[in-house]
Amino acid sequence: YIPPLIWGKSGHIQTALYGKMGRVRSPHPYGLRKYLTMPDGATATFDLFEPQSEHCIGEDVTMVICPGIANHSEKQYIRTFVDYAQKNGYRCAVLNHLGALPNIELTSPRMFTYGCTWEFGAMVNYIKKTYPQTQLVVVGFSLGGNIVCKYLGESQANQEQVLCCVSVCQGYSALRAQETFMQWDQCRRFYNFLMADNMKKIILSHR
Repeated sequence: YIPPLIWGKSGHIQTALYGKMGRVRSPHPYGLRKYLTMPDGATATFDLFEPQSEHCIGEDVTMVICPGIANHSEKQYIRTFVDYAQKNGYRCAVLNHLGALPNIELTSPRMFTYGCTWEFGAMVNYIKKTYPQTQLVVVGFSLGGNIVCKYLGESQANQEQVLCCVSVCQGYSALRAQETFMQWDQCRRFYNFLMADNMKKIILSHR
């Protein structure tokens, strides 16, 4: 692999370019928002997107997607991924992390965490009940990768109807990663500040 000159050789430039281009060229797939009441009173939400063409193997396949930290179905990278999946015959269900959507109020005294699989599990169970013949492709981005892998490992029953699991850019050790994020080398500490500031905004929006 030979990366393109200039932007292809720098992760910083790639991040900045996609942040700009994504706002202009990002698709807007149409989906239905579903609401699920959790046992503790929390209101979980996910967006459901139907396929726009027949799947290449002619079967019913649903991608159950868990976004990255503080993310939801309205983020540009999720919309781009869903649009591509729909056009290739996949149904998509995208979890909205508890507390991440600005227009959805919390109905219990908690928001999403690094290890809680309750909302994702509720979404998967809804899909299995509504589409009993569907096969599942489990997809997790970053923090979502941790959640989906933990979910599949919690119970053998959680693996039923699952064809495969794809974990994209998953972090494996929060403690070791934090040591790296505290370094100034390659501006890592700057990203740590941005992520922490984003989390603070979400928490304060629900105070």
